[in-house]
Parts: sequence; structure tokens; C-alpha cells
Amino acid sequence: MRLALWAALVASSMPLLADDIESLHIANINFDLKPGWTLQLHTRARTFEDISAFNQFRVGPILMVQVKPRFTALGGYYYIEQNTRVTHHTYPLHRVWGGWQYRFLRGESWSVDGRSLVERHISPQSHDYGRWRNRAMLNFRSPIGMPYISGEALLQQGVWYGRYAAGLQWQVEKRVLLGAGYEYRQALAGPGSHIITTFFQWTAHRHTPPHID
Repeated sequence: MRLALWAALVASSMPLLADDIESLHIANINFDLKPGWTLQLHTRARTFEDISAFNQFRVGPILMVQVKPRFTALGGYYYIEQNTRVTHHTYPLHRVWGGWQYRFLRGESWSVDGRSLVERHISPQSHDYGRWRNRAMLNFRSPIGMPYISGEALLQQGVWYGRYAAGLQWQVEKRVLLGAGYEYRQALAGPGSHIITTFFQWTAHRHTPPHID
């Protein structure tokens, strides 16, 4: 619990300096393989430079294993097409990662989740590097939907930087979850970005209640 709260504190203590407005659009398809085991096909697209240019596309599988009622082990791989600012040079990137998520607190209409991940970024056009990320997320259930607030601290190449987000999700159908929100991301160097986000998730095959990401 201390690690999750510390991550949120690091992220929220940083000034909201930004020089760009971006958009981020997520689409997931979930397959519950057996009780407690979910395979997710994850896709994500981003724009930048005031939502005028392609930034990134990624796709890959995520495996979520519910080890205990509150504890989930996570692992995945993404293939990424990444664009550079100004020069607009696109290059491939591979990301392999693993970690855990734990529900530290829960009430009748709210919960607090902590997540910690270790990542390895591999690219033939740049130096490989690792990253450690720790997130705390506060989730609610309300008559208008499911609001959330999160703060995350990331360590990369010896530098700490933060991300925080807020938004709202709607269970529009038993197997369909929609969402929209706002995220602020610090950059590893220089000003960060304000990001408008959208979210779509479809459970194609269901054994257990949907996991919270």
C-alpha cells in the first residue's frame, strides 16, 4: 500500500508543464480462458502535435491471472510503431513486461488498486532500456458510471517522472465497456503533454467478472 501511495504522491507533486495536446485511443478484446485466467488482445493508437500527426500504434497480448481474490499477476508483449516529433520518422519497438496488481482497499462503491510493472524496451534503431512503473488508482461506482483517478511514478534511465489521469467508464452492455478521460504525462526530458483519451473493451468470451485495468 505504501508503494502505491508513494507512486501517486510522486506523480501529483510534479508541475503540469506541457507543450502539446495529444489523443489516445484504446481498444481491447478479452477472452476468459478459464476461471481466473484472461487473455486480452490490446491495441492502442496515439496522435500528437496538437492532435495533427500520428504518434504511435501498438498491438499485443496481455495475460492476467487472478492468483488470489485481490491479487492478479500480469504479463504481456507489445509490437509498437513509434513516430518521432518534427522529423516524423517511424521505427519499430518491442516491449516485454510483467508485474502485479493488488486491491488494497475496497468499500461498497469504491476501491483502491496498486500496480507495479517492470518493462524492457527493445528496438534495432535505439538503445534498449528498462523501465519500472508504479500506479495507484481510485475507482468508484456511481449512478452516472464508474469514475477513476490515478497517479503513476515511472523510473527510466535513472530519471523519475509522473503521469496522472481521471475519467469515466460506462458498462453499456454486459460485455461492452466504454470510457473517456484526461491524462497528463510528464516527458523524460522537457515539457509533458495533455492527452484526451477514449476506451473500448469487449469481452468476447466470459467466465469471470471483467478485470480492472
